Amino acid sequence: MSKTLFTIAIILSLMGCNHSTSNPNTHSTPPSNDAPPSSGPDTDTDNQEEESTSSFSMELRAQPSVDDQLGLIYQHFDHTLDRTDSLTGTDDNQDGIRDDIEAFLNMLEVEEPVRNALKQNARHVQDNLHYDFTEETQENEDLAFEISKNYVKVIACEGFLGMPVRDMINTSKTLVALTYNTKARTMAFLAYNRLLDGNTYVLLDDKEEYCE
Repeated sequence: MSKTLFTIAIILSLMGCNHSTSNPNTHSTPPSNDAPPSSGPDTDTDNQEEESTSSFSMELRAQPSVDDQLGLIYQHFDHTLDRTDSLTGTDDNQDGIRDDIEAFLNMLEVEEPVRNALKQNARHVQDNLHYDFTEETQENEDLAFEISKNYVKVIACEGFLGMPVRDMINTSKTLVALTYNTKARTMAFLAYNRLLDGNTYVLLDDKEEYCE
């Protein structure tokens, strides 16, 4: 990918709601991902759970893109998304990704380097929620710009891994939609975004060194 100047407006054009809320009644019952271990020889139940999980995995693999996989997971598991008052939500393993979003990414039927790149993207999308950008100070502007620059590393990493441009754009949109899924989170993002007006960025070459 050649180096090119582009404005923050282009980056943020990638960020929009990609999936509308689906009616869960229009889909089959999803497999349970946290079923407790069997306490007895209930082999029929175990076999049914294994078949259900296997069937869902096959359905994911049949999707034409990673973003379509995310859409399918959302259709089945949107009720598990964190919609609490907390801006950052729960992150028990402290890796910078909300646990419910990380669970979505862990379900994907993709190679591990691609999964890690998507987690890098998710981490970037959520990073601004750890700061208060309501005041338009020079310090906040500088910090917002430093955070936003990390997105070009995401692009370079995903490009190195050979992700199609359309899938890079659409997965970014989806991760934004999943992350800013409450009014408070959306308002926090808007305050951050307001500080980025007029900034420009240089695309990096597609290299492995930009993958976290």
